[in-house]
Amino acid sequence: MSHADLTLSAWSGLSDDAAARTAAAIARSTGTRLTGVGPHAYAGRGGRVAFFDRDGASFALVPGGTARLGHDPDRFVPDARLRADFAQASTEWALTEPIDRFLAEVTSPPRRVSLPARLVAVRSVEADALLPPDDEDDPEGGDDPEGGDEDDGHAWLMAGLDRLGLRPPTPDEWEYDCGAGATTLFRWGDGYPEGLPYGTVPLIQEPNLFGLVIGDDPYRAEFTADPAVLCGGDGGAALCGGYGSFLSWIVLATAYRERELAATVHDGGLVGETPVRPVAPIP
Repeated sequence: MSHADLTLSAWSGLSDDAAARTAAAIARSTGTRLTGVGPHAYAGRGGRVAFFDRDGASFALVPGGTARLGHDPDRFVPDARLRADFAQASTEWALTEPIDRFLAEVTSPPRRVSLPARLVAVRSVEADALLPPDDEDDPEGGDDPEGGDEDDGHAWLMAGLDRLGLRPPTPDEWEYDCGAGATTLFRWGDGYPEGLPYGTVPLIQEPNLFGLVIGDDPYRAEFTADPAVLCGGDGGAALCGGYGSFLSWIVLATAYRERELAATVHDGGLVGETPVRPVAPIP
């Protein structure tokens, strides 16, 4: 069986010795260096992580398999504080009510997907570092990676990753990478702490159950393979706009979709300022 078929349940069920052997085999097949395998916990859940070095960048193993993604309103029970924050935001910003309808509008729908195992960068990287040199041809035939057709900059970014033998995550993969199997609104649960998701907030800055630092900064919405889908933030709009706790935190919900930012990025030339999380396929 290919290691790309490694499921989360199979990975979790391995003995420590078998997990170390499996991780070592994945390192050999991907041309990476295994740097560690061991237990890891996040937000009351426990699991196992494996880390790899690829040209100085840290990658983590994300097992695949069938997963449930999207925000399911039938499973969501908002606490009193979240309801109060939503009521205040609704009054100030004329949000769609009730809260279930609003969340359905700003998150991906519930669904089941099948995903391959892969190595995922522990941290996202700036797109500028991956754009092809200026003297290389634009894969879409344009002259400017930050102008022309709205997909040009994204196509240049994809070409930059491809040159390195990497690719971006699909929207489904990004969501799974972030939630790490959690079916709650956020990867840690259905509520959020006091204050705003800015500065030092251990809950969002600690590595998730897969060992990824992801969805930790509302300013850093990340590219996916779909140029119309950015994940992990809103470019800081809610924080800068003073929209309050609910609208500032909700952009870090695992299934959140920031549609307006995607249109702005691909139409206005913010490609170099938008990060992406490289994925190294497992043969």
